[in-house]
Amino acid sequence: MLPILFLLAAGDTTGYWQQQVAYRITASLDEPSGVLTGHVRISYVNRSPDALHDFYVHQYLNAFRPGSRWAAVDSAEQRDRFQHLKDPDYAFERIRRATVMGESRLPDYPYAPDSTIAHWALPRPLAPGDSLVVEIDWQARLSTLPRRQGRQGRRFDFAQWYPKVVVYDKYGWEDHPLYPAGEFYGEFATYEVTLDLPEDQVIGATGVPVEGDPGWAHAKADPALEIDYQRDWYHGPRTTHQCGQVAPGRKCVRFHAEQVHHFAFSLNPAYVYEEGRYGDAVVRVLYLPQDRSTWGNGQAVGYTSLALAWLDSLYGKYRWPQLTNVHRIEGGGTEFPMMIMDGSASVGLIVHETGHQYTMGQLANNEWREGWLDEGFSDFQEGWFFEHHGAPPAYDALEPDVLGLDLERWSEPVSTVSEHFRDFVIYQEMVYTKAQLFYEQLRYVVGDETMRRILRTYFSRWNLKHVDEDAFRAVAEEVSRQDLKWLFGEWLHETPLIDYRLKRVERRRLPPPDGRWRTTVTIERKGDGRMPVEIGDRDTIYARASGEPAVERVDFITTRKPKRLMLDPRGRSHDYDMLNNREKRAFVGRGTVQWKLDDPTRETARRDRIVSGWLPVAWSNDFGGATLGLRNRSNYLGRYDRGLMIGSVAAGSDATGRFGFYSRWSNPIGHLVPRTETSVAAWAVEGRAGVQLSVDRSLRQHLGFGPDPHAGFDALWMATTNLGYVDRREWDDAGTVEGGPWVSTAFRRGGALVRARLAARGGVVYWNPGPGVVSASRYDVEGFGRFTGEASLRAPFWLGTTLGVRVFGGAYVGNSVPVPQRRIPIAGADPYETFTDPLLRSRGALFVRPDFFYHAPGNGNLRGFRSDLGGRWALTANLELTRSLWRGQGILREVAVMGFADGGLVDTMAVAAATPGRGYTPLYDGGVGLVTRQLVRDLGWTMRFELPLVVNRFEYAADVRLGEGRLAFRWQVSLSPSF
Repeated sequence: MLPILFLLAAGDTTGYWQQQVAYRITASLDEPSGVLTGHVRISYVNRSPDALHDFYVHQYLNAFRPGSRWAAVDSAEQRDRFQHLKDPDYAFERIRRATVMGESRLPDYPYAPDSTIAHWALPRPLAPGDSLVVEIDWQARLSTLPRRQGRQGRRFDFAQWYPKVVVYDKYGWEDHPLYPAGEFYGEFATYEVTLDLPEDQVIGATGVPVEGDPGWAHAKADPALEIDYQRDWYHGPRTTHQCGQVAPGRKCVRFHAEQVHHFAFSLNPAYVYEEGRYGDAVVRVLYLPQDRSTWGNGQAVGYTSLALAWLDSLYGKYRWPQLTNVHRIEGGGTEFPMMIMDGSASVGLIVHETGHQYTMGQLANNEWREGWLDEGFSDFQEGWFFEHHGAPPAYDALEPDVLGLDLERWSEPVSTVSEHFRDFVIYQEMVYTKAQLFYEQLRYVVGDETMRRILRTYFSRWNLKHVDEDAFRAVAEEVSRQDLKWLFGEWLHETPLIDYRLKRVERRRLPPPDGRWRTTVTIERKGDGRMPVEIGDRDTIYARASGEPAVERVDFITTRKPKRLMLDPRGRSHDYDMLNNREKRAFVGRGTVQWKLDDPTRETARRDRIVSGWLPVAWSNDFGGATLGLRNRSNYLGRYDRGLMIGSVAAGSDATGRFGFYSRWSNPIGHLVPRTETSVAAWAVEGRAGVQLSVDRSLRQHLGFGPDPHAGFDALWMATTNLGYVDRREWDDAGTVEGGPWVSTAFRRGGALVRARLAARGGVVYWNPGPGVVSASRYDVEGFGRFTGEASLRAPFWLGTTLGVRVFGGAYVGNSVPVPQRRIPIAGADPYETFTDPLLRSRGALFVRPDFFYHAPGNGNLRGFRSDLGGRWALTANLELTRSLWRGQGILREVAVMGFADGGLVDTMAVAAATPGRGYTPLYDGGVGLVTRQLVRDLGWTMRFELPLVVNRFEYAADVRLGEGRLAFRWQVSLSPSF
């Protein structure tokens, strides 16, 4: 009985119809010009219930040229591809002549200047059941810049190359221009394609070669191979001779295909041919001779057959006669009926593209309206394939990435029409990645076995038909016997956040003679989305909550007393805050912290716990002597609940204020603010105490392109508490309470990177002017303002060099002389900026010893001068020319040489004027340096070794050379880029 019910369900497509189309194409390729000249006869039967008054075809190749909507989007998203191509590099598809219902007429282009859609008004209405014939003469050329098609020398990847009938479905005509986001949609049709080609070309194509030589016998890797051409696969008169005579050096090859919605082919006289089989389907592989080690010896054939076997187990029997896998010009892969064009023979790529033979190919969705029905589906089956073959579940790596997009509110509804997404990056993340996660969530909700039955029923019912969300959901609900509208609604049409909290656990032993345990779990739903939530402990899943009510009680009975319980122990509900999922216990709370020895080269994050890493640290300075510390770094999901704490004790015999701490906390997961960094810091260490509040709001509109503007606000109290630690040239016995806004931006233009920042702070400064007549502890107080701005550019320059330019301006406004720590430094970072680094913080620290010359970049950045020099204002510029000498993949990533020059005008408070009475001092320096870039796991840094050979006011140089003047050998190092 069950098999009968299954067959009845599989055939339930009541009300479905699709148009009947047949193409008869003859085309000839002129290789030197790359132009293909063709004629197509399109037979069209109206199977819809509507009378048709129009007829449309796609001319997709016209997307890959200037003036198209594709090129316009590329320009808007700062991709340089087709908008600037010149003849003969751009693609085209030009209709020369056309007859529609026997009348000669040329089309109009409703989306002009885009010409990817051609339209005719029909001479008379086409009633339901009636047919028409359209004949078109056209020319086509692929672009030399490959994208889903392309040409390179004698290699041609022909896709979407002929006037292709626009689908007419329940929504009407799907006349839609081609954009970078979204792909294709076609009517199932019969194709008879006759190609006139150079005699030595080897061809791989949709369909079967019913006449002529595709070149496989000459190209086969194994001379003993008996090629199965499948010429009689479709039977009937298709094997009769129609090619006729061809010119010397040419050949005619005729292909036939049925129930496919596109015909693609690839040409290359150098192709090597291999063949295999899966079931009734022949597997053909065409690759380049130099790629034999990765494609040849049956490897690509084996991977393609393995993919078909896997897909057969998920969906059902492959319905077409063959599958051809060709090594295309472009990287990545693109799918067509009976054909995949791959940039490599990796098993993952082959499994993904072969998956499209089912989702997109035989289950033909509209790829621009509902791209998630094929791209996300194929990503899903690819992940399941690797899991089936022993790899970890794809969910574990996939879900945190999607969660990051959800939390930062980059996610958009997966069901969005492709070109309506914010940009191409978001389109890819939603249609591929988040859609894959949707299928994983469906698999979680219904279970593996039911998911397999859903896929097989879906394929059995809808193969070789157009599909949409309604078709797939109806099958999923029918097979699972669940109402899944909420799941499809939340995951495809909304972007909710899911969060559950384990509120209470009650355990009670049932009275004898039963003796079992009844456990009641109370769950609170805190997010606006929902998912079923498993309840379990370390070893066992006991129950599943529906996840729907705001507060839900779940009872279950067990033979043993459950251990400490947790919601979603397998991490499958997409709960963004798993820190509240555990049962509370006395003294340890929820126990959501993983303690570990910190690895400074690795940023470790977990999905279900805060990671807290501890590391002993040590440094020294003149006053505190050797200082021992313990550092703690913590985070949740790598971004939230971030903490940094350092406790220290100075071991110097004469030190006072030995104990110190610095703490910073940021981005609490319990108070989400998308695209915003919030932090609070407090400290009392090495003679300074303070508190800082910071907010950094990203105003970025696109992830993949465009500027990255930020706006923020900082509020700060900093005071000196023990002058024994500080360098009195840079710190006075003073404190400030200050705050103010800042804005910044960064953007790229081609290879150039531009950065800019403006900041303004105002507040009060208080200082002890020293012992007086009345009091030795008097503090003077006054208001002040501090303003800085900078802009920089790094761009490719002549002869492989990189040019760097930076300008800076800063000013201090106040009635009194600014205290040293708030002056505008001319050489680098100010004392507040270097304070958090114990190697720079206090007098005699490693990097600020009198015999060690270290440059901390920032402010005026006149790097040849002393770091303590500062005044009320400074206007400076920095110039660098860098030439890379070596790049590698180990710890040392790059070595470069650099020439630099810095100059500017500064306040005479910083450097006294050489000319009496002048209100400013001109300064400059210059030299050469070596720049290296290193990477150890997640820790990357830049190191500079510089020789400031020229310093005009040499008596103020950082590295003073007694007895020498403006030109001298001086050195300094840094662990940061100069700007």
